[in-house]
Amino acid sequence: MTSIDRTLEVEQLYREHKSLLTSIAYRLLGSMSEAEDAVQDVFVTISKLGKVDMTHPKAYLVKMVTNRALNVMKAAPRKRENYTGHWLPEPVIELGTAAPDAPLERVIQREQLGYAMLVLLQTCTPQERAVFVLRESFGYDYADIAAMLEKSEAACRKIFSRASAKIGHLSRTDNETAMDSSVERFVQSFTQAIHTGRLEGFIHLLTEDAVMISDGGGIVRAAIYPILGRGRIAAFFAGIASKGSLDGQLFHVSISGQQGLLLQREGRPPLALVFEPNEDFSAIRAVYMVSNPEKLTRIRDRNEQKSC
Repeated sequence: MTSIDRTLEVEQLYREHKSLLTSIAYRLLGSMSEAEDAVQDVFVTISKLGKVDMTHPKAYLVKMVTNRALNVMKAAPRKRENYTGHWLPEPVIELGTAAPDAPLERVIQREQLGYAMLVLLQTCTPQERAVFVLRESFGYDYADIAAMLEKSEAACRKIFSRASAKIGHLSRTDNETAMDSSVERFVQSFTQAIHTGRLEGFIHLLTEDAVMISDGGGIVRAAIYPILGRGRIAAFFAGIASKGSLDGQLFHVSISGQQGLLLQREGRPPLALVFEPNEDFSAIRAVYMVSNPEKLTRIRDRNEQKSC
């Protein structure tokens, strides 16, 4: 095979599989920039190799990007030791209607609580995250996962079980209608609270032991530590509202596959808000707020913005 033929082969593989590979890497890493780097590294490696057995190119590439992501995940704890405050995944924010055949959108159809899932995946080991994402998000069977990770099927089943236990009710949701309507109710309640200046209705939806985590990355002001309890979360929102930090225009958006809110503020970085429901979807058990401007660069208007 000539170098020209080899280049064309790699370019074709890149066009055909880039979107899927990026989606997998993003679910594993929680960072779109790191996911894109992982995919790029995979294709750079392939371009430098000689003849490669590509009988099953998709499986080969998924294995490569998964292992590349595993290496990045193993180094992540050391990198985050120097991060200011609590690290939250980088949200991918979509406005409008998505193309139904896009790989990430197919994942979204199975994960209505996509961003909350990303947060909880951070509690899993790299191996647990890899098995869970490949099985739960992308539907690979245990035989394929075992081959990719060079483990037995029995081991992969045990790893998946451990990951599911850590992620909890988000990994076993079977009442999608109730879940969707509840999350929509949370989003609408917060929207109304901001428009009216009355936070009571939204605060009432929080569980007594709810937690709020904000990520400013040391670039903008944010709570360094998680805020625990309904009362303290209420005080936090009341405090930032009184300072004008919630002034701006709210948009209903999809945040990494989950209903959420984007607050656009004139002259200030935007805010992204996501709510995680409790087990019966009756209340909010966690609020995630991302204000780090370096993590809010992935805002794509798929059709036209829907203002709240």
